[in-house]
Amino acid sequence: MLQNFSQQAAELQRFLEQEIFSQPFTAATALEWLKEQLSRGMSFNALPFLLLFPISVFLYYLLPRAARVPWLLVCSYLFYWYASYSGGKAHPQALAVLVLLTLITWLLGLAISRSRRRRQRGLLLTIGILAPLAMLLYVKYTAFFASLLNSWFGCSFTGSTALSPVWMVGLSFYTLTAIGYLIDLYRGERQPERNLIRCALLLSFFPQIVSGPIARSELLDQMKQPHPYREKQVSQGLRQMLWGYFKKLVISENAAAILEPAFAMPQSYGGFVLVFSALLYAVQLYADFSGYSDIALGAARCLGFSLQENFRRPYGARSIGEFWDRWHISLSSWFQRYLYIPLGGSRRGVARTCRNTLIVFLVSGLWHGAGLTFLVWGLLHGLYNIVGRLTKPLRMTINRATRLVKLPALHHFLQRVITFCMVSFAWIFFRAETLEAAFIFVNRMGSGLWATLCSRTALQSALTNIGFYSNNGVPLLCAIAVMFLAEAMGGRTPLSERVGRLPFLVRWSGYYLLLLGILFFGVFDATPFIYGQF
Repeated sequence: MLQNFSQQAAELQRFLEQEIFSQPFTAATALEWLKEQLSRGMSFNALPFLLLFPISVFLYYLLPRAARVPWLLVCSYLFYWYASYSGGKAHPQALAVLVLLTLITWLLGLAISRSRRRRQRGLLLTIGILAPLAMLLYVKYTAFFASLLNSWFGCSFTGSTALSPVWMVGLSFYTLTAIGYLIDLYRGERQPERNLIRCALLLSFFPQIVSGPIARSELLDQMKQPHPYREKQVSQGLRQMLWGYFKKLVISENAAAILEPAFAMPQSYGGFVLVFSALLYAVQLYADFSGYSDIALGAARCLGFSLQENFRRPYGARSIGEFWDRWHISLSSWFQRYLYIPLGGSRRGVARTCRNTLIVFLVSGLWHGAGLTFLVWGLLHGLYNIVGRLTKPLRMTINRATRLVKLPALHHFLQRVITFCMVSFAWIFFRAETLEAAFIFVNRMGSGLWATLCSRTALQSALTNIGFYSNNGVPLLCAIAVMFLAEAMGGRTPLSERVGRLPFLVRWSGYYLLLLGILFFGVFDATPFIYGQF
């Protein structure tokens, strides 16, 4: 047995030397290789994270309770340090901004709680809101506003900033976390966090700092709990992470390669390719972002933390309003809690409600990106919601007249199809590089669509031209079907918990199938998650 083990160890060393390190395998070469990998940036789908995360979890449970939160803060800052790598070098300015905003948030939180004068508390809250917003506007929107001024008024602003949005990752997310925390303090809904380390971890917790879910101040309460090691909890977390990797590596990455040509040059393709690419992008975006959320929630669960659910089968929604109750739930609830309700919500008549709805979605569009395409996307969803609200009595009358209410299954199916098509149409503007490209895309969607659908040869030719078959197109469609079927079967119970109740043989067969799917059809080029740019 020892001889066989020695032979296997020698074979593993030869593999590492020939395939990975290209030189004799030693601790020094392994460390150099790790440094090289880290210099390319840190993300959930990067190999260094897969190597370092288990070590972080192991040491977390090995440390005494008092040292666990500081350890997580160290891990979070290291993760953010390498996540902000760009061009093969570190950008300490990104971490400096995070630390600075953390100190401002912590100090203002203490000051707000100690102040007894309403006007003074309001002034402190205003400073706490404007400080992170000013940084966010400076980093993300300086170039955008400069380009608008140049085009509208003939100015010559360069719009350059000392901080690049490329490596200021997570700024949009921890900015909202900081603002939400201070507003909760101002409203008296929670006590201030006096421990600076816990406050710093609230803003920088590594599973969610880059792309959410947006942290709520309730995370501070979880930091004070003991978090003993529980095998069931860790296994649930690992299952959820595996499911997230399947979505990202198999579905999102293969879909991205297929739809890229249509969005890059919409004028070169017919209606079928454009419609197919638009629908595929809706699936890709969901697989990418919900995959990230699954990995984030799973990683946090391995550490004993429970983050807010971010997706709840959004493409099963029967209206745009319901869609936003299921899509990016942490952002939707943040805007409702801290923007829509303070504006008046739906309490002051239909006109005010429509105005508030439009403001929220325009702000949401601008939050996602500095571009007119994002504003149009937000405007579309705002109009969807307003029109849906205003036409509700009319639609109910039509449903009764056509007797659709007597056929609930058909009625709900049609509602889901219409909602999905409306959402997918708006995603075109979300994905397009420019507003002009988006309009070209939309204008050509009907060009030759029916003719291509009616011709098998034309259909295969169109799919071949966009790399459908060369980018695992058929396995991709199967993976998409598996994803939606599995999540539909999960119902209201989280999929990771539902899978844990299955028989041992069924459960482990599923794990192996997912792993085989990732190994055979996954794309391992560490492409950033889509929402990482926001």
